[in-house]
Amino acid sequence: MAKEKTSFIDRILGVAGKIQENPYIKAVSSGLASLMPIIIIGSLLVIVTTIAAGISNPGYQKFLVDSGIKPLLQYPNLVTNGVLSIYTAFAIAYNLAQSQEQDGYMAGLLSIMAFLVVQPFNISKSGSVSLPIELLGAEGIFTAIVVALIVPVIMRFFKKHNLYIKMPNGVPEMITRSFAALTTGGAVLLIFFGVKIIFSQTSVETLPSLIKLLIQTPLKALGSSWIALVVIMAVVGLLWFFGIHGHLVALSVMLPVYLQMDLENLNAYQAGKPLPNIIGYSFINVYGAGAVVLFGLVFWLWRAQSERYRILSRLSAIPMLMGIGEPLAFGVPFVLNFTLLIPSAFSASINIILAYLATAVNILPRFNGVNIAGMPVLVNGFLVGGWRVALFQVFLCALNVAIWAPFVKRLDRTEYAQELANAQATDTQTEG
Repeated sequence: MAKEKTSFIDRILGVAGKIQENPYIKAVSSGLASLMPIIIIGSLLVIVTTIAAGISNPGYQKFLVDSGIKPLLQYPNLVTNGVLSIYTAFAIAYNLAQSQEQDGYMAGLLSIMAFLVVQPFNISKSGSVSLPIELLGAEGIFTAIVVALIVPVIMRFFKKHNLYIKMPNGVPEMITRSFAALTTGGAVLLIFFGVKIIFSQTSVETLPSLIKLLIQTPLKALGSSWIALVVIMAVVGLLWFFGIHGHLVALSVMLPVYLQMDLENLNAYQAGKPLPNIIGYSFINVYGAGAVVLFGLVFWLWRAQSERYRILSRLSAIPMLMGIGEPLAFGVPFVLNFTLLIPSAFSASINIILAYLATAVNILPRFNGVNIAGMPVLVNGFLVGGWRVALFQVFLCALNVAIWAPFVKRLDRTEYAQELANAQATDTQTEG
């Protein structure tokens, strides 16, 4: 029975390890992570337009309108989150191409071109061309991901079969890269233009419509489920316990969905409309990661008898408050530490359940969609939902202290006893 159990765990870890090392999943995860500065800057500037007090303060809004600032303040979010799919297409293709030792820059450019080719441009009888801007924002993220994963594959095929123009030695590198991309770029354009023509003759009409029907809508339905999120966070914790990057494995598929849900809330918040989603990437960061999950661990390590744990707590406290848990994961460690299995694996899920229920009954507000990855605890809660969210984070930290208490105290007793034994052994050797 023990061998069967071990074998089952090994198989699960083997699958998780393959997912973690999969170049396509890593490209999506790394590409979206690289866009965080753009997402954060754009969403934070929305607050300037619609500060919590400003939405219900006619004087503040009147000043913005009368001064002519109000329309201008829409541009930062429009050119960041409003066209996020374009940045997504470049970033993911770039990361995938780089991992396959291809020209990441060209892969990114060709991915943008392919993404735009399949969009449903409207051409009027007068010849003017238009495209709904929302298709370039949250709505188009999944199309951008699919295109960005296909373009480097086409590039690799052409490179493998030497189907590109080679320039003689001495030609500047950028010229060489440009000519090498001519045949590939032409192929990418023709392939995706052909796809556009084919779909235009069907009831689906466009590739983005098909992706929305088959991928985006089902995943969004799953992403809006609190039960699914609780399970995902438990899997994240369990994978971290086994030393595997749980967020990369368990959240990689759902990350685009959660980011899209945040952007939907952000757009509604900017327009002064009801916020549509409870769950999002910010929801996970505020209630299911960082200090609200690890505060109890650091609290009890700080008060530990073990000198090693006291030193570790002081070194890891500030990173923990900023949402960085790796020093604790590998310093305590709670990786493969069965004494800490329960709190390390399930504390995030407990937080998510409590936060979702409190939001569903309107004790807590829905988030405004501002993405605050990397911001310290309480600050991130205040920015996305105001003082009630920050206060609830304090409650979760206190709850966290209670959850971790028996497990960390037991761990500390074992470590302290080992330190005393080592010290006694050292003294005996010194006297001898």
